[in-house]
Amino acid sequence: DRLAAALRSAKRPFLLAGRGAWLAGAGEALGALADATGALTASSALGRGVFPDQRFDLGVTGGFGAEDAMELIREADVAVVFGASLNQFTMRFGALFAPGTQVFQIDVTPAATHAHVSGFVRADARLAAEALVSRLQDAEGSGWRESVDVAAARVYDSGDDLAPDGRLDPRSAARRIAELLPEDRVVVSDGGHFIGWANMYWPVASPDRMMMIGTAFQAIGQGWPSVVGATRARPEATVVLTSGDGGGLMAIADLESAVRAAGGRGMAVIWNDAAYGAEVNLYGLKGLAREPMLIPQVDFSAFAAAVGAEGVAVRTLADLDRLASWTAEDPDTRPFLVLDLRISGDVIAPYQEEIIRVNS
Repeated sequence: DRLAAALRSAKRPFLLAGRGAWLAGAGEALGALADATGALTASSALGRGVFPDQRFDLGVTGGFGAEDAMELIREADVAVVFGASLNQFTMRFGALFAPGTQVFQIDVTPAATHAHVSGFVRADARLAAEALVSRLQDAEGSGWRESVDVAAARVYDSGDDLAPDGRLDPRSAARRIAELLPEDRVVVSDGGHFIGWANMYWPVASPDRMMMIGTAFQAIGQGWPSVVGATRARPEATVVLTSGDGGGLMAIADLESAVRAAGGRGMAVIWNDAAYGAEVNLYGLKGLAREPMLIPQVDFSAFAAAVGAEGVAVRTLADLDRLASWTAEDPDTRPFLVLDLRISGDVIAPYQEEIIRVNS
């Protein structure tokens, strides 16, 4: 009742959902609660796509979030969190909510998982959302979400065609790839600096269509073998691997397995900056020797051809036109596609800049 009262009186309500809300089947109830209260919504990285109405959704929170969207979240006076652990990345290392925001958390854990939480309810996310909707059926919406330009707030830096060093700008490449990817995709992500590009620029239809394997294990080299698992779990979908060159090389023995298992229903995007990019950003900037963090320029397109896939060395945005034609082809006859993106390592993802600031 206290939580319902807080939402009823809120002028700028905000709902945040994580993967736990998805597992509880809370999407529809959360959408109804957002409608009843006039709340803006957003999700953790593992909960993307859980809210049914994208018109008022600010996207992903934390370092992957668009800066203007994150500023809107800081304007919230009441925030309710469903099924999200509120780890340091989701919370932007404590800066997601303003000091005056009243934060409630609903979860099956025994207690609140962050010090900013002022009210905790141990409950199933769906059942709790439904109970709140029943209590707020006669509530007048705050009108906050209609007063802001959500689409403008979600815009990311589009980048340049090429970075100053002459290599591909990963931001513009990610944006163009998002326009061309098959809509039935399941994205499988290895670990590394590059994880920001897919999480920022590629839309996700539902939480079960973005699998962050590298993050789950806090390790790299998980990408190629995970394609096999994703293909077996979702044989009707197009499996898209996003990987760095370091992790891609570490698991290169499983490239052939991925190609054989997925065939024309699989593709890979290799963010090839000729380095262990995260190490360069986090340790090289501290003054440690960079040489062990660098990788000679590897041709993943040649690796692809060697095991029966099609490889494309992508040096300009025009080279991505092959993805457009590949998407239009019959999955039963097209080859597994490997896009070897020769990107600049000088463009640092915002989430890494955030970590650098905290570590400094």
